[in-house]
Amino acid sequence: MSQPTDATLSVTGLNELLRSVLEGSPYFRRLQVEGEIAGLTRARSGHLYFTLKDAGSQIPCVMFQAQRRLLEVEPAEGDRVILGGEIRHYVPRGSLQLQAYSLRATGVGDLFALFVQLKNRLQAEGLFDRERKKTIPAYASALGVVSSPDGAVIHDIYRTVERRFPAMPVVLSPSPVQGEAAVGPLIKALQALDARPDIELIILARGGGSMEDLWCFNNEHLVRTVAAMQTPVITAVGHETDVTLVDFAADLRAPTPTAAAELATPDAADLSRELNRLEQRAGSGLLSMLDHLEQGVDEGEQRLRRGLLQRLALMEQRCETLSRQAEALDFRSVLRRGFSLTMKDGRLVREPQEASPGEVIQTILHGGRFQSQVLPQPGDE
Repeated sequence: MSQPTDATLSVTGLNELLRSVLEGSPYFRRLQVEGEIAGLTRARSGHLYFTLKDAGSQIPCVMFQAQRRLLEVEPAEGDRVILGGEIRHYVPRGSLQLQAYSLRATGVGDLFALFVQLKNRLQAEGLFDRERKKTIPAYASALGVVSSPDGAVIHDIYRTVERRFPAMPVVLSPSPVQGEAAVGPLIKALQALDARPDIELIILARGGGSMEDLWCFNNEHLVRTVAAMQTPVITAVGHETDVTLVDFAADLRAPTPTAAAELATPDAADLSRELNRLEQRAGSGLLSMLDHLEQGVDEGEQRLRRGLLQRLALMEQRCETLSRQAEALDFRSVLRRGFSLTMKDGRLVREPQEASPGEVIQTILHGGRFQSQVLPQPGDE
């Protein structure tokens, strides 16, 4: 804009001219400026006022409450940040300022400081307390997984479950796992699985990466979502040495996605070996009993020949009884006769009072198993 050299301007006119030039120029929009925060003031209105400076200069800045609410972590005095904003000229005071609409840390050291700041605040709220942790079920009916559908992580989990316990269903709730834009989809994916009654355990997983790559897993909204889940959650984010805030909020942290799948599933081979051991133990006990009985028959024959027939008949009856008892020890034969086993939290339920109304129990039949919820008896309500 050109102005005649002999024109006389008012102070207001000059400031309005400056504002029109500065704020009308595309060069002063969508700026990215790096510097250190100084003189930070939090106004009662919710606005932030501070100076952004470097070794050679400084500029006054403002961040209004609407943009401040979008920040994951409150800025602090001395923080080094990259500020996104645009130049504004405030006419009443004739002052130039940088109006900020975003703030982010500029390096790993700064990110770690933000990490510690948010961790300490959430920990002070009790969000990471051990008392909040839910028990990981030993035999989940179905496993939910929140991860990228395209990465190696989900395939590692599929392979591990197939190797250890192929009968367990795995339900993928897909989501992007990198960048700030992933936070919303991650929350929706977790909540979708949490709403399903058949999902008894959830794994939240992604592969390794830099601190910046994993930063979305430090988002406060995502951390609070994990902490509020009704379904137990195992996290496996990054490599073994990587730690994110969702790990503190989860019920269990696994060092890798493969380890998470191992923690979520029983080992079918171990179960088979345990059953074989019990069968062998029952068989050995029966043989030992028979050996003792035969010895008793021999000794009785030597002492009391006249009672031989009576004693032999008694021994045969006892052997038959013991054989039926040994057969009864095999729970599969019991199941074949139409009986069932009732389990709760991996333990056998023997008495009605061991299962309270509202609790989920598992019934094992000869042909399979199912889950049910205990209802109150008439008159108990």
